[in-house]
Amino acid sequence: MYYTDQEKLKLVELISKSGLPIKKACKQYGISDASFYAWRKKLAADAEKKQEPARAETDRSNNTEAVEKLLALKKEHPYYGVVKLSKQLLRTYGMNLHPGKVKRVLEEHGFKTETLAKAPPKGTRRFERLNPCDLWMMDIMYYRLKKEGRFYLISILDDYSRFNVAHRVCTTQSADNVTLVFQEAVETYGLPNQLLTDRGSQFYRWKGVSSFQALLGNLGVEHIVTRPQSPQTIGKIESFHRNIQKELLRRKEFNTIKEAQQAIKEYIEYYNFERVHMGIGYLTPADRFFNAAIEVEKAMNLSTEDGLNFYLTGKIEGQPVRAVKDKSGQITVYLASHPVKVLNNLTELKRALLP
Repeated sequence: MYYTDQEKLKLVELISKSGLPIKKACKQYGISDASFYAWRKKLAADAEKKQEPARAETDRSNNTEAVEKLLALKKEHPYYGVVKLSKQLLRTYGMNLHPGKVKRVLEEHGFKTETLAKAPPKGTRRFERLNPCDLWMMDIMYYRLKKEGRFYLISILDDYSRFNVAHRVCTTQSADNVTLVFQEAVETYGLPNQLLTDRGSQFYRWKGVSSFQALLGNLGVEHIVTRPQSPQTIGKIESFHRNIQKELLRRKEFNTIKEAQQAIKEYIEYYNFERVHMGIGYLTPADRFFNAAIEVEKAMNLSTEDGLNFYLTGKIEGQPVRAVKDKSGQITVYLASHPVKVLNNLTELKRALLP
């Protein structure tokens, strides 16, 4: 007997809702159970097929927005590789594009991309301290401007998190300037257990004790110095300084040291709180420094589902402060897990949080 699609649908619905065993219900309606299962499968497939255009349109819409954000990120940070762009897209915008997709999109838009590297073997890890402020490392970088000549950037980096705890742009690399930077870090974040430096004269005296060593001794901070001709010991902070040159100083011409100083300050704020870092699992340094990595990963999982942005701003009395921006652009500030303030945009957030 021939049945139209409408009749098949009606029979499948009646048999499914009958409450009887399928075989018995089919017998009552005069069809075989094999026909019932075949019709039900085909009807489900047809229904799925009808939904595909709408789903595809949604996917295209989401994909288009992600591609636009990706291209904007690449334009702003042309030195970022495929994997870093993928991770930064997720961290900044809550959009999840696989590195392979990122690579294809960039190549379609005329960008050259690197070959995707294989993941390191399991168990491979870099040596690092286990907690924030267990070990800080301090180093000095110099850079020459065309008009005003050389300046020095004195920085302190936390080993565990790669967070820049203090920096200063100076015209000399004196022991006094080194001391000022260290004191600034201590006033803001407390004392580290250890400080690692090279054997530069600002930090270390071959015979006797330098003023800086004496300061550390009085504060109870253990001073560790690199072995002679072993600069790799402070490789993390040297890498940080190389990135400042590559990502900032060589991309723009600065007329004055003051201009460079302001740009470096803004870069370090971005580096600490927004820029994902491969060496710490593509978290930001602030995520680790403020012991908020688990909180961040939860928020990132939320962001992939709900299109939220996540900003970590620090801690108040040991509790992490975060801000979540919804699709409308409204920002809710949380202390731990409790919402404490609702703001309309990022400018209001900065006014509320920054001195």
